[in-house]
Amino acid sequence: MESQTSFSADTITVEQMARNPYPFFEQMQVHAPVCWVPAFNMWMLTRHADVMELLRDADAFTMEPQPDYPNPMQELFGPMMLSIDGPDHKRIRDVFIEPFRPRHVREWYTNLIHQISETLVDEIIDQNTADLDKAFSDKLAIFVIVAALGYEVNDIRQFRDWYDEFGAAIGNIHHDSDIQSRGTRAFNNFKSITLAQIETLKEKPNQSILSELIHHIGDQLTTEELVSNIALTFFGGVETTSAMFSNTLWALLTHPEQLKEVQDNLGLLPKAIEESLRWEAPVQGGMRFPTRDVEIHGVSLKKGEKIYGMLGASNRDTAVFQDPYTFNIHRPNANKHLSFAYGPHFCFGAPLARLEAQIGIAHLIQRIPTLRIDPDRKDPPYGHEFRSTPTLFAIWD
Repeated sequence: MESQTSFSADTITVEQMARNPYPFFEQMQVHAPVCWVPAFNMWMLTRHADVMELLRDADAFTMEPQPDYPNPMQELFGPMMLSIDGPDHKRIRDVFIEPFRPRHVREWYTNLIHQISETLVDEIIDQNTADLDKAFSDKLAIFVIVAALGYEVNDIRQFRDWYDEFGAAIGNIHHDSDIQSRGTRAFNNFKSITLAQIETLKEKPNQSILSELIHHIGDQLTTEELVSNIALTFFGGVETTSAMFSNTLWALLTHPEQLKEVQDNLGLLPKAIEESLRWEAPVQGGMRFPTRDVEIHGVSLKKGEKIYGMLGASNRDTAVFQDPYTFNIHRPNANKHLSFAYGPHFCFGAPLARLEAQIGIAHLIQRIPTLRIDPDRKDPPYGHEFRSTPTLFAIWD
């Protein structure tokens, strides 16, 4: 049994973890690889190998809600991939993964992403300053996922508003009834427009994800399952993808010599993106519940207790990554990160997110070669669960 007496998580606060969790993760990995953190009312696993096993073994560790720990995303969207395991999870995932295969997203969405990226850079290039988090990352993520899913809309702002309400309801830890009501209302509106678009696409199919799904699912999914998982895809396609863009830009802008390398050789950009995903994971943890009493590193965990596999910690494990606290676009094994999770719940949207980042960031840093961080408005990544730059002010000549 590994000693946990030399480190205590009792005084860790949520705010400390949101600002900078990495010193705590480092201590946990050494002294308490299975660590109870009272501020979060859960166990944290921080070593890369342990987090991989937690995510891989769905028989021993499930995502399905427990009596003491309901799933706020399921409460909003209904049963979907992030709240079920086993045959039902596989049945739904097998349907959704097909239109997200790398070959499909390259063939169907490369030109779309180029067009959106070009437009977004056009909107800011003459301003000589912008909050890239709002003016670029958020807009690129939401325009691409709405178009890729197959919605025909004149006003993208309604999707932005729905996304905001979803996020507030999912993060409603104090159970504010008004927040929950607004989230439910937003989902009902999203559901209505989705059902209408499904009927349209049945008669007029196109090369969108929603069209592909409804023309190939047969009787594999109910309409409710389709809508719930489309809502999940939409939310994930904005939240984590936008954070991925901004965190990558933050990493490059705060390491200008590496930004210059990438600008001079765009072949380095995919490596820079993977290193950014390792260095600042947009999603910091993956929640699981033991399906039976288990023991990890001598620590007994009861069936149904909440465990978070800390992705952000595993990505900085010295057992896997040399000098892990340094951002290095030439890191040979950066792609060993777990930021897209691992195992049966590996992010099926990863190919589209990577393509968006590669095309969008290339447009931005090539067309604005003097891009640099605003020294008076530096706002580093923040968040204990979803982690990204609150703002990303840049300037250029």
